[in-house]
Amino acid sequence: MTAPVSACCGRSRCASRRRTSARWRSRRGDRPGIVQTESGDTGGVREMVEIVEVKKNPLSTLFLAVSVVVFLVAQLTGPENVRFLAFDSAEWPGRWYALVTYGFVHVDWNHIIINMLLVVWIGTWVERLIGSARYALLVFSAIVAGGVTLLVRQTAGIGFSAAVAAILFYYHFAFPWKRELPLGVPNIVLPVALFFLSTAAIVFGWLPAVGHIPHIAGALVGLVLLVFFRRYHRPIDDDPQDR
Repeated sequence: MTAPVSACCGRSRCASRRRTSARWRSRRGDRPGIVQTESGDTGGVREMVEIVEVKKNPLSTLFLAVSVVVFLVAQLTGPENVRFLAFDSAEWPGRWYALVTYGFVHVDWNHIIINMLLVVWIGTWVERLIGSARYALLVFSAIVAGGVTLLVRQTAGIGFSAAVAAILFYYHFAFPWKRELPLGVPNIVLPVALFFLSTAAIVFGWLPAVGHIPHIAGALVGLVLLVFFRRYHRPIDDDPQDR
């Protein structure tokens, strides 16, 4: 699994520019990320291929690539070879860097696929919305916040989920009343439901192998930074190359 890239050169580059003017608008409104062709059909697999562009989403592409490389190393050579990247409070502060690197380690295929699909589908949009520098602050703040909860609770953990929670909450609270969920449900319903489910899981001990508290920490980081970053939002389809 590698980061898909939209590549164009020469004449095809010019043709591509002409096709991108409406690329980031869906039938429901202005939800970016859905490619609509001239005939009105969406591009299926092509949608996912064209969402991630290194030029427009350098950090999302980097996060995806690093996570996939680390995962493949673990799968092909054994998890012990990436263990030094995982966070374990028992080894703090010896491996202090693991407070960040644990976010790029994943336990199985389901774990990495879910996290990376959300990075591709929502993270790329948020990166364009607030810019790569602020996006980096959002992601790494969430990872560190999640790691701090592991340290406080004297436990271990891995995964990009705290950052994904920050990205998901940031986007859905930035546009709470847009109806992009199934059945036309407003965006705000998803993060609110996830928050209550995570809280219930903590109280009742559901899915103990899942890091519910780091997820909530990441979500709170997303909400806090939304307050400060909202003023910097920009229209991502306002690409000078398309003018």
